[in-house]
Amino acid sequence: MMRLCSKKAARGFSLTELMVALLLGSFLVAGVIGVYLSNVSTNRVNQQISELQQASQVSFQLLSQDVQHAGYAGCGNVMAAHVFNALNPPLAWWNNWTGGIQGFDSGGFPDFSNGAVVPLPNTDALQVMYGRGVSASVVSHNAAGNPAMVINQNLAGIVANDIVMSCDSKWGLIFQVTAVNGTDLSHAVGAGAPGNRTLQFGVAPNGVAYQRNISSDAGFVMPMESAAWFVGTRNNLNSLYRVVVVAGQVRVEEIVPNVTNLQLQYLQRGTANYVDASAGVVWENVVSVRAVLTLADNPSAPVALALREISQVVNLRNR
Repeated sequence: MMRLCSKKAARGFSLTELMVALLLGSFLVAGVIGVYLSNVSTNRVNQQISELQQASQVSFQLLSQDVQHAGYAGCGNVMAAHVFNALNPPLAWWNNWTGGIQGFDSGGFPDFSNGAVVPLPNTDALQVMYGRGVSASVVSHNAAGNPAMVINQNLAGIVANDIVMSCDSKWGLIFQVTAVNGTDLSHAVGAGAPGNRTLQFGVAPNGVAYQRNISSDAGFVMPMESAAWFVGTRNNLNSLYRVVVVAGQVRVEEIVPNVTNLQLQYLQRGTANYVDASAGVVWENVVSVRAVLTLADNPSAPVALALREISQVVNLRNR
Protein backbone atom coordinates (compact mmCIF):
# COMPACT_ATOMS: atom_id res chain seq x y z
CA MET A 1 0.00 0.00 0.00
CA MET A 2 1.52 3.29 -1.10
CA ARG A 3 2.51 5.46 1.77
CA LEU A 4 1.39 9.02 1.44
CA CYS A 5 3.98 11.74 2.16
CA SER A 6 3.11 14.09 4.90
CA LYS A 7 2.23 17.64 4.09
CA LYS A 8 5.35 18.85 5.91
CA ALA A 9 7.69 16.59 3.94
CA ALA A 10 6.34 17.83 0.61
CA ARG A 11 6.98 21.45 1.44
CA GLY A 12 9.76 23.37 -0.57
CA PHE A 13 12.26 26.02 0.58
CA SER A 14 10.95 29.03 2.31
CA LEU A 15 11.57 32.57 1.10
CA THR A 16 13.92 33.17 3.99
CA GLU A 17 15.92 30.07 3.16
CA LEU A 18 16.18 31.11 -0.49
CA MET A 19 17.37 34.60 0.46
CA VAL A 20 20.00 33.17 2.81
CA ALA A 21 21.16 30.80 0.07
CA LEU A 22 21.34 33.62 -2.46
CA LEU A 23 23.28 35.77 -0.01
CA LEU A 24 25.77 33.01 0.70
CA GLY A 25 26.10 32.34 -3.01
CA SER A 26 26.72 36.03 -3.69
CA PHE A 27 29.52 36.06 -1.12
CA LEU A 28 31.06 33.00 -2.78
CA VAL A 29 30.80 34.48 -6.29
CA ALA A 30 32.16 37.83 -5.05
CA GLY A 31 35.11 36.03 -3.51
CA VAL A 32 35.82 34.15 -6.73
CA ILE A 33 35.54 37.35 -8.77
CA GLY A 34 37.82 39.15 -6.32
CA VAL A 35 40.46 36.44 -6.62
CA TYR A 36 40.13 36.52 -10.41
CA LEU A 37 40.49 40.30 -10.61
CA SER A 38 43.43 40.18 -8.22
CA ASN A 39 45.13 37.57 -10.40
CA VAL A 40 44.46 39.64 -13.52
CA SER A 41 45.94 42.72 -11.86
CA THR A 42 48.95 40.75 -10.62
CA ASN A 43 49.51 39.32 -14.09
CA ARG A 44 49.38 42.82 -15.58
CA VAL A 45 51.94 44.09 -13.08
CA ASN A 46 54.18 41.07 -13.63
CA GLN A 47 53.91 41.53 -17.39
CA GLN A 48 54.82 45.20 -17.11
CA ILE A 49 57.78 44.40 -14.86
CA SER A 50 58.92 41.80 -17.40
CA GLU A 51 58.59 44.33 -20.23
CA LEU A 52 60.49 46.93 -18.18
CA GLN A 53 63.29 44.48 -17.53
CA GLN A 54 63.50 43.51 -21.20
CA ALA A 55 63.54 47.15 -22.29
CA SER A 56 66.25 48.08 -19.81
CA GLN A 57 68.31 45.03 -20.80
CA VAL A 58 68.26 46.01 -24.47
CA SER A 59 69.11 49.64 -23.77
CA PHE A 60 71.95 48.85 -21.38
CA GLN A 61 73.47 46.27 -23.72
CA LEU A 62 73.74 48.86 -26.48
CA LEU A 63 74.86 51.62 -24.12
CA SER A 64 77.48 49.36 -22.59
CA GLN A 65 78.96 48.58 -25.99
CA ASP A 66 79.42 52.28 -26.74
CA VAL A 67 80.83 53.11 -23.31
CA GLN A 68 83.22 50.17 -23.27
CA HIS A 69 84.64 51.20 -26.66
CA ALA A 70 84.89 54.91 -25.79
CA GLY A 71 88.34 56.29 -26.45
CA TYR A 72 89.56 53.37 -28.56
CA ALA A 73 91.74 54.62 -31.39
CA GLY A 74 93.58 51.52 -32.57
CA CYS A 75 96.79 52.56 -30.84
CA GLY A 76 95.68 52.35 -27.24
CA ASN A 77 94.58 55.37 -25.26
CA VAL A 78 95.35 58.53 -27.26
CA MET A 79 95.20 61.61 -25.04
CA ALA A 80 93.27 64.56 -26.43
CA ALA A 81 96.34 66.77 -26.15
CA HIS A 82 98.16 64.42 -28.53
CA VAL A 83 95.45 64.33 -31.18
CA PHE A 84 95.54 66.77 -34.11
CA ASN A 85 92.11 67.49 -35.58
CA ALA A 86 92.48 68.53 -39.23
CA LEU A 87 88.75 69.17 -39.79
CA ASN A 88 87.35 72.59 -40.61
CA PRO A 89 85.88 74.51 -37.68
CA PRO A 90 83.48 74.96 -36.08
CA LEU A 91 83.77 71.40 -34.86
CA ALA A 92 80.49 69.59 -34.30
CA TRP A 93 79.85 67.34 -31.30
CA TRP A 94 80.54 64.27 -33.42
CA ASN A 95 84.02 65.26 -34.60
CA ASN A 96 85.44 67.05 -31.58
CA TRP A 97 87.65 64.54 -29.80
CA THR A 98 87.66 64.99 -26.00
CA GLY A 99 89.30 61.72 -25.06
CA GLY A 100 86.42 59.61 -26.32
CA ILE A 101 83.71 60.45 -23.81
CA GLN A 102 81.83 63.49 -22.51
CA GLY A 103 78.72 63.85 -20.37
CA PHE A 104 76.13 66.59 -20.02
CA ASP A 105 73.81 67.41 -17.11
CA SER A 106 70.17 68.50 -16.97
CA GLY A 107 69.46 69.03 -20.65
CA GLY A 108 72.49 71.23 -21.27
CA PHE A 109 73.78 69.30 -24.23
CA PRO A 110 74.16 69.85 -27.99
CA ASP A 111 71.37 69.31 -30.50
CA PHE A 112 72.45 65.76 -31.27
CA SER A 113 69.58 65.03 -33.66
CA ASN A 114 69.57 68.33 -35.60
CA GLY A 115 66.09 69.17 -34.33
CA ALA A 116 64.52 65.78 -35.06
CA VAL A 117 64.03 65.03 -31.35
CA VAL A 118 63.38 67.55 -28.55
CA PRO A 119 65.50 66.79 -25.45
CA LEU A 120 63.53 66.13 -22.27
CA PRO A 121 64.29 68.80 -19.63
CA ASN A 122 66.34 67.88 -16.54
CA THR A 123 67.75 64.72 -18.08
CA ASP A 124 71.40 63.87 -18.75
CA ALA A 125 73.15 62.88 -21.95
CA LEU A 126 76.30 61.07 -22.99
CA GLN A 127 78.56 61.38 -26.01
CA VAL A 128 81.14 58.74 -26.95
CA MET A 129 83.71 58.48 -29.73
CA TYR A 130 85.92 55.58 -30.76
CA GLY A 131 87.49 53.79 -33.67
CA ARG A 132 84.94 51.53 -35.37
CA GLY A 133 85.46 48.16 -36.96
CA VAL A 134 88.77 46.69 -38.05
CA SER A 135 91.83 48.93 -38.16
CA ALA A 136 94.17 49.01 -41.15
CA SER A 137 97.93 49.28 -40.88
CA VAL A 138 99.56 52.34 -42.39
CA VAL A 139 102.05 51.31 -45.06
CA SER A 140 103.09 54.88 -45.80
CA HIS A 141 101.89 58.43 -45.13
CA ASN A 142 102.97 61.64 -46.81
CA ALA A 143 100.50 64.41 -46.04
CA ALA A 144 101.50 66.37 -49.14
CA GLY A 145 101.73 63.33 -51.39
CA ASN A 146 99.32 61.76 -53.83
CA PRO A 147 98.06 59.42 -52.54
CA ALA A 148 98.54 60.77 -49.07
CA MET A 149 98.15 57.49 -47.21
CA VAL A 150 98.56 53.89 -48.25
CA ILE A 151 97.15 51.13 -46.04
CA ASN A 152 97.68 47.39 -46.14
CA GLN A 153 93.99 46.49 -46.70
CA ASN A 154 90.63 48.19 -46.38
CA LEU A 155 88.84 45.65 -44.18
CA ALA A 156 87.05 48.42 -42.28
CA GLY A 157 85.31 49.53 -45.48
CA ILE A 158 86.57 53.12 -45.37
CA VAL A 159 84.80 55.20 -48.02
CA ALA A 160 84.98 58.79 -49.23
CA ASN A 161 83.63 61.36 -46.72
CA ASP A 162 84.33 59.07 -43.76
CA ILE A 163 85.79 60.78 -40.71
CA VAL A 164 88.70 58.61 -39.65
CA MET A 165 91.22 58.45 -36.88
CA SER A 166 94.81 57.54 -37.54
CA CYS A 167 97.50 57.13 -34.93
CA ASP A 168 100.90 55.72 -34.13
CA SER A 169 102.71 55.25 -30.84
CA LYS A 170 103.17 59.01 -30.33
CA TRP A 171 100.14 60.88 -31.63
CA GLY A 172 96.75 60.73 -33.30
CA LEU A 173 95.21 62.44 -36.32
CA ILE A 174 91.55 63.04 -37.22
CA PHE A 175 90.77 63.84 -40.85
CA GLN A 176 88.14 63.36 -43.53
CA VAL A 177 88.81 60.94 -46.35
CA THR A 178 88.18 62.72 -49.66
CA ALA A 179 88.84 59.79 -51.99
CA VAL A 180 89.48 56.05 -51.81
CA ASN A 181 91.20 54.03 -54.50
CA GLY A 182 91.81 50.50 -53.32
CA THR A 183 94.28 50.89 -50.46
CA ASP A 184 95.05 54.55 -51.28
CA LEU A 185 93.40 57.19 -49.07
CA SER A 186 93.35 60.90 -49.89
CA HIS A 187 92.66 63.75 -47.46
CA ALA A 188 92.73 66.83 -49.67
CA VAL A 189 91.96 70.33 -48.43
CA GLY A 190 88.81 72.05 -49.70
CA ALA A 191 86.70 68.97 -50.42
CA GLY A 192 83.92 67.31 -48.48
CA ALA A 193 81.93 68.49 -45.48
CA PRO A 194 83.21 69.60 -43.06
CA GLY A 195 86.40 69.02 -45.04
CA ASN A 196 90.04 69.29 -44.02
CA ARG A 197 91.46 72.71 -43.18
CA THR A 198 95.18 71.96 -43.50
CA LEU A 199 97.84 69.40 -44.37
CA GLN A 200 100.19 70.82 -41.76
CA PHE A 201 99.40 68.29 -39.06
CA GLY A 202 102.19 69.22 -36.67
CA VAL A 203 102.42 72.16 -34.29
CA ALA A 204 105.79 73.08 -32.84
CA PRO A 205 106.13 74.36 -29.24
CA ASN A 206 106.37 77.90 -30.61
CA GLY A 207 102.99 77.45 -32.35
CA VAL A 208 104.37 77.15 -35.88
CA ALA A 209 102.65 74.48 -38.02
CA TYR A 210 104.68 71.92 -39.91
CA GLN A 211 104.11 68.77 -41.94
CA ARG A 212 103.83 65.68 -39.78
CA ASN A 213 103.06 62.16 -40.93
CA ILE A 214 101.74 59.03 -39.27
CA SER A 215 104.57 56.59 -38.86
CA SER A 216 104.39 53.31 -40.75
CA ASP A 217 105.85 51.75 -37.61
CA ALA A 218 102.76 50.72 -35.57
CA GLY A 219 100.53 53.19 -37.43
CA PHE A 220 96.81 52.48 -37.83
CA VAL A 221 93.72 54.06 -39.35
CA MET A 222 90.03 53.29 -38.83
CA PRO A 223 86.63 55.01 -39.18
CA MET A 224 85.65 57.13 -36.20
CA GLU A 225 82.32 56.29 -34.57
CA SER A 226 80.43 59.06 -32.79
CA ALA A 227 77.31 58.27 -30.78
CA ALA A 228 75.13 60.21 -28.35
CA TRP A 229 72.56 58.95 -25.83
CA PHE A 230 69.72 61.06 -24.45
CA VAL A 231 66.01 61.08 -23.61
CA GLY A 232 63.86 63.12 -25.96
CA THR A 233 60.32 63.71 -27.20
CA ARG A 234 59.09 62.96 -30.70
CA ASN A 235 55.43 62.60 -31.72
CA ASN A 236 54.44 63.26 -28.09
CA LEU A 237 56.32 60.17 -26.88
CA ASN A 238 59.32 60.22 -24.56
CA SER A 239 61.97 57.68 -25.55
CA LEU A 240 65.62 56.85 -25.10
CA TYR A 241 67.49 57.75 -28.28
CA ARG A 242 70.86 56.91 -29.73
CA VAL A 243 72.24 59.21 -32.41
CA VAL A 244 75.09 57.96 -34.53
CA VAL A 245 77.02 59.76 -37.28
CA VAL A 246 78.19 57.75 -40.29
CA ALA A 247 80.16 59.47 -43.06
CA GLY A 248 78.97 62.83 -41.76
CA GLN A 249 75.29 61.83 -41.80
CA VAL A 250 73.27 61.93 -38.57
CA ARG A 251 71.10 58.87 -37.92
CA VAL A 252 68.52 58.93 -35.12
CA GLU A 253 67.64 55.59 -33.51
CA GLU A 254 64.79 55.12 -31.02
CA ILE A 255 66.06 52.52 -28.54
CA VAL A 256 63.34 52.26 -25.88
CA PRO A 257 59.95 54.06 -25.77
CA ASN A 258 58.22 55.35 -22.62
CA VAL A 259 61.38 56.54 -20.87
CA THR A 260 61.05 59.48 -18.47
CA ASN A 261 64.60 60.05 -17.24
CA LEU A 262 68.28 59.28 -17.71
CA GLN A 263 70.79 60.24 -15.03
CA LEU A 264 74.53 59.72 -15.43
CA GLN A 265 77.51 59.93 -13.09
CA TYR A 266 81.20 59.33 -13.63
CA LEU A 267 84.10 57.80 -11.71
CA GLN A 268 87.53 59.26 -12.39
CA ARG A 269 90.86 57.53 -12.00
CA GLY A 270 92.19 57.90 -8.44
CA THR A 271 88.83 58.89 -6.92
CA ALA A 272 86.31 56.94 -4.84
CA ASN A 273 82.97 58.59 -5.65
CA TYR A 274 80.81 58.99 -8.74
CA VAL A 275 80.09 62.62 -9.61
CA ASP A 276 77.91 64.58 -12.04
CA ALA A 277 79.34 65.98 -15.27
CA SER A 278 79.01 69.48 -13.84
CA ALA A 279 81.49 68.65 -11.07
CA GLY A 280 84.44 69.48 -13.33
CA VAL A 281 85.07 65.98 -14.67
CA VAL A 282 88.34 65.47 -16.56
CA TRP A 283 87.01 63.25 -19.32
CA GLU A 284 90.28 61.54 -20.10
CA ASN A 285 90.37 60.32 -16.49
CA VAL A 286 86.91 58.71 -16.56
CA VAL A 287 87.12 54.96 -15.94
CA SER A 288 83.48 54.12 -15.25
CA VAL A 289 79.95 55.40 -15.93
CA ARG A 290 76.89 54.84 -13.76
CA ALA A 291 73.55 55.16 -15.58
CA VAL A 292 70.07 55.22 -14.04
CA LEU A 293 67.18 54.82 -16.48
CA THR A 294 63.60 55.55 -15.39
CA LEU A 295 60.78 53.96 -17.36
CA ALA A 296 57.26 55.37 -17.50
CA ASP A 297 54.48 53.90 -15.35
CA ASN A 298 51.32 52.30 -16.73
CA PRO A 299 48.22 53.73 -14.98
CA SER A 300 46.28 50.52 -15.58
CA ALA A 301 48.94 48.48 -13.77
CA PRO A 302 51.00 50.80 -11.54
CA VAL A 303 54.53 49.71 -10.67
CA ALA A 304 56.58 51.17 -7.83
CA LEU A 305 59.25 53.70 -8.83
CA ALA A 306 61.97 51.46 -7.37
CA LEU A 307 61.05 48.78 -9.93
CA ARG A 308 61.00 51.27 -12.81
CA GLU A 309 64.43 52.71 -12.03
CA ILE A 310 67.11 50.52 -13.57
CA SER A 311 70.77 51.23 -12.89
CA GLN A 312 73.98 49.85 -14.33
CA VAL A 313 77.69 50.54 -14.01
CA VAL A 314 79.86 50.26 -17.13
CA ASN A 315 83.65 50.29 -17.05
CA LEU A 316 85.66 51.79 -19.88
CA ARG A 317 88.08 49.32 -21.47
CA ASN A 318 90.48 51.91 -22.87
CA ARG A 319 91.64 53.61 -19.67
